Amino acid sequence: MGGIASIWKSFDFRIALAVSFLCAPAWLTHDWWKNSISVLPSLLGFTLGGFAIFLGFGSDQFKELIARKDEAKSEYLSVSSTFLFIVAVQVVGLLYAIICESLWVPTPSWLKPVSPILPYLNYMAWFVGYFLYVLGIVLSIRASIRIFRVSRWYNSFLVANSEEHDDIRK
Repeated sequence: MGGIASIWKSFDFRIALAVSFLCAPAWLTHDWWKNSISVLPSLLGFTLGGFAIFLGFGSDQFKELIARKDEAKSEYLSVSSTFLFIVAVQVVGLLYAIICESLWVPTPSWLKPVSPILPYLNYMAWFVGYFLYVLGIVLSIRASIRIFRVSRWYNSFLVANSEEHDDIRK
């Protein structure tokens, strides 16, 4: 499980791709990076906050329940790796936007021979940056879903422990 093939097949990736194409007017002009640079730091903070909540969430018994020696079966590591991936995409998207903003200069004279193709290269690069921006937004929804899923697990854990205690009290 995992790898490039699973990313390509993921719902999040496809939604981000579709939204990026729909928003072509936004990234076909320079300055598209202003939105990325203003929005992604807040999303990154949200994601890191959610990750911190997850790490501190629940009792030690609950954490032991969702952790496994076999890392491939560990729900604890699964949620952690999801957050790591989301943070990585958001950081790469932010850095990409900063780099695009920094490199936006008038075409130098030594590039004049290739100047007819430069706009197309810009568009391809801008699409990648905008796609990373949109993917970072879509993945923040994934982070919210993960936090909710963990809260449901914890609720089940608490209910099961409560029922055990009720049986003991009777």
